[in-house]
Amino acid sequence: MIERFFRKIFIAIVQDGGMYHVKVNAYKQKKSLYTQSKVFEGETSERDMRLYLNKYFEESPLHYVALLNPKPQQGAVSGCADHKIDEVEELNGTKTLCRNNKWLLYASLRELDALQSEYKKIGLDFIFSPFSVLEHFFADKIQGGFAMYALAQKDSFSVAIFENGRLDYAHHYPLHARDVSKTEEDESSVGDFSVGISEIAESEKNISLDDIESLDDLDILDELDDLSDIEDLDAIEEIAEFSEDEPTIEEMRQSAFHPEEAKNQMDRFNNDYHRFELIQRTLTHFYGTEQCQNRFVETVYIADAYGSGSDLKRYLEEELFLNVLIRNIDLSDEVIALAMIEEGWR
Repeated sequence: MIERFFRKIFIAIVQDGGMYHVKVNAYKQKKSLYTQSKVFEGETSERDMRLYLNKYFEESPLHYVALLNPKPQQGAVSGCADHKIDEVEELNGTKTLCRNNKWLLYASLRELDALQSEYKKIGLDFIFSPFSVLEHFFADKIQGGFAMYALAQKDSFSVAIFENGRLDYAHHYPLHARDVSKTEEDESSVGDFSVGISEIAESEKNISLDDIESLDDLDILDELDDLSDIEDLDAIEEIAEFSEDEPTIEEMRQSAFHPEEAKNQMDRFNNDYHRFELIQRTLTHFYGTEQCQNRFVETVYIADAYGSGSDLKRYLEEELFLNVLIRNIDLSDEVIALAMIEEGWR
């Protein structure tokens, strides 16, 4: 009855890459009223986000705040039997949730309590797993066939293998933890294969003579040794006089070089390569388990939330011979959709 007088407001918070992505959807009797989005970053981001959301809390008592779990200690396992919780070591000290009587989501109780404390002034109604997002986003694919699914965020990478809606294998990789805790030796390798970052940096330090198109171009240096032709030098001075307003080579070089853009491209390359390695590692682990049953993954579906480059697709296709489909995903939309499902709106 109260829904006839108040609008329902669904709020999604996605914490990724040191930023808070917030989306607000308002409805009245299931009719969309408006959608607002805002990104918060910096030292005051949490306070600014709280002040921003207060106006929506005051707008209606029917507001629901949903968070995508950003913590590292979480995952999913196949099966939902009660005895399984005691048998699987990784489920100790976790809160579990059975999905469709087929597979189990889990998250660290300590980390969930920390999130509730962190968002105490805002209040959390739902905390969703990346694997729930994968299941919802690829609903048209997961119910049929055998394939791998991955969710690529800036701070994490979640990988799962499904067949006919049943989870066979899953792992959640917290990428930011790798950057903080890796030793120098770890940075040069992951498992049995190289990360590649150190190799790239080393190759950039050296210049190979093969990179020079033609050593014949160096003959121009011999021509400069002959300074007897004064007329030619005068011509050079004339050219210089008429080109004073033209940008110098150095100025053109500086204008064409964008350090931030170059850094972003290199970061994207490194991220793509690392995610390729994580998929390779996941496949290696899966093929060594009983769940494999002599099945081999041929297709990978990737939900891309951070902006993967074409390198990830190329690596997977050329190195692992996989069929790859990459879809861009708005995580805030997916979190709101999951919250609406929980409220019985969809």
